[in-house]
Amino acid sequence: MSQVRIVDQNYFEFSVALRDAASKGTRIEPRDKEKWKAWVTEHRIQEAAFRSLAGKKYENMQPVIIDEDGPWNGYYLYTTEEEAVLKWVRE
Repeated sequence: MSQVRIVDQNYFEFSVALRDAASKGTRIEPRDKEKWKAWVTEHRIQEAAFRSLAGKKYENMQPVIIDEDGPWNGYYLYTTEEEAVLKWVRE
């Protein structure tokens, strides 16, 4: 069984990656229900557990997925208020 980690990311680097993903069409928001559900299911993301753990560390975390090849591919929770980003990583 694979191990899951929640990893802090650099907020400013993430912001650049998120803008790039939006311009390339590889940013998935929860309102994109079909894409969101398919990606979460395929990558076995435990959203409730991730949000619960993230909520203990930071407030007002927003979910987003970057769906592209490369190091920024993944499911994130971020907050602009605290300039913090957490990434769900399955090893």
